[in-house]
Parts: sequence; C-alpha cells; structure tokens
Amino acid sequence: MNSSATGEAKASFRGILHIGRPFTSLLVGLGVFAACVAGAGLNVVDLWLVVTLATLVGFLFGLASNALNDYLDIDIDKVAHPERPLPSGLLKPKTYLVFSIVMFGGCFLLTYFLSTISGLAAFVMVLLASVLQIGYELGIKKKKAAGNVLMGFQAALGFIFGGIIVGGLEATLVMAGSSFLAIFGREIIKDIEDIKGDVGRSTLPKIIGPKNAGIFASFLVIIAVVISILAYYPFAIFGLGYLVIVLVSDCIFVGSIPLIFKNPNRARKLLKIAMLIAIIAFISGRILP
Repeated sequence: MNSSATGEAKASFRGILHIGRPFTSLLVGLGVFAACVAGAGLNVVDLWLVVTLATLVGFLFGLASNALNDYLDIDIDKVAHPERPLPSGLLKPKTYLVFSIVMFGGCFLLTYFLSTISGLAAFVMVLLASVLQIGYELGIKKKKAAGNVLMGFQAALGFIFGGIIVGGLEATLVMAGSSFLAIFGREIIKDIEDIKGDVGRSTLPKIIGPKNAGIFASFLVIIAVVISILAYYPFAIFGLGYLVIVLVSDCIFVGSIPLIFKNPNRARKLLKIAMLIAIIAFISGRILP
C-alpha cells in the first residue's frame, strides 16, 4: 500500500471514530447512569443489570441521533463545520445513515430486554424519545425555537428515564430541570454558531438577532446553575460532596457566558465540559456524604 492510500485509510478511520459524536453520546449514557444512581442511591449495585442496559440504551440513542443529525445537516455543516468527516468528504452520507439505523436498532433491542426486567415504561419512553428525535430532524428543528425546546426536553427525558427505571423518579427531577435549561441554552448557542449555514431555518438567532439570542441563552444557563444549587439547599436532595463538585461545574457554566458573544464555538465546548462535571456531581450526590 502506497503512502497516499495509507494516508487516506488513516483519515477514513479517524472519520469513522467521529460518527455519532461519541463524546456527546457518552454524556447521554452517563446522564441516564447518573439518574439511576441518584434514584437508587447505594442500592444501584443490586440493580446493576438494569442500570447497565439503561446506560447503553442512552449511549446508543445518542450515537443514532447524532449520526442522523449529521446526515441530514450536511449542507449546513459544509458552511458551519467544514472540518467534520461528512462535509469534508472523508466519509459518505450513506455511511452515516446506515450507522444511525443500526444504532437505533441496537437501542430498541436493548430496550426490549430492559422492559422485560423493569416494565413496559422503558420501551414506551425510548419509543417516545425516538419519535420526537426523528420528528425534530425531519422538520421541527426548522420551526423557530421549537427545536431548541425539544432538545432540552429530550435531555430531561433521559434523566426521567433513569429515575423511572430504578423507581426513584423524585430525586432525578432537579437533574431533569437543570439539564433541560442547560441543553436549551446550548442549542441556542449552537444556532448562533451555525447562523451562516442555517439556510431556510427560522432559528432564534435569525429572528431576534445573535446578541439577543445570546442574552436569552445566558439567562437559561444561569437558571440551570441556580437549580443545581437548590438540590443541596434548601431541598437537601444531595449532600456536601455534591455541592463541592457541582460548584466547579457551575463556575464553568457561568464562565462560558461571555464567550457566547465572542466565540460561540468555544462556549459550546465549555458547556459540554460543564455538563460532564455536573453529571459526576449528580452521581456523587447519593454516594458521598
């Protein structure tokens, strides 16, 4: 194999590793896992099979959804994200579509096994999330802020899913509320970043302008931070260990706000890191004192 062919093979392999945005999808799975831990506490050990299946369902759902999004948004990404594997030509669109179908299939297969253990609610919730996600990709995301709200709702649904699976929904409601606002805000920031490539879409930045959209996104992030603190006081859902870790996350959330107006791409990436730390805080909240 000559050096040119080797280089192309390596580039294609790197592209394959990015299908479904694995890190973002991992956050979906970890969110479900965090909700399971928050809902069950130390009893989560006894529910290891249910928790493992639910976490994998979340991860596969994230992979499937992100791959479908990239497949349908290739024209937008050619302008906003030309470095990604699909718009850069590293991979073919068909590869993304097949990958998405396979991941959705795997997600439903695991959900079937999960529902035989924990009940029909698991299957109904995943079916609902899938219908909403496909509906979002095929048209809802083109309708003003409705798509942003739906993505926030999907994030919240993941936490509710984890809580229901282990029979501890009450402890996950704060997580669901905070994640709804954080993801809602992050989706608006993403629309600010993609404004030049969003042809034919009535996104919030296009309607009220990038600056006003940034202000609204900042407000959502701040409220999400406030809710995360309320889980410690006055509601006392989680202990001091949770507070210490979540404050680190909250500092990153707040620190990303100025970047929304200067570098939305950087702000979006910081928010992703903050969300990961917040998930760790939620997991720790029922384990640490």
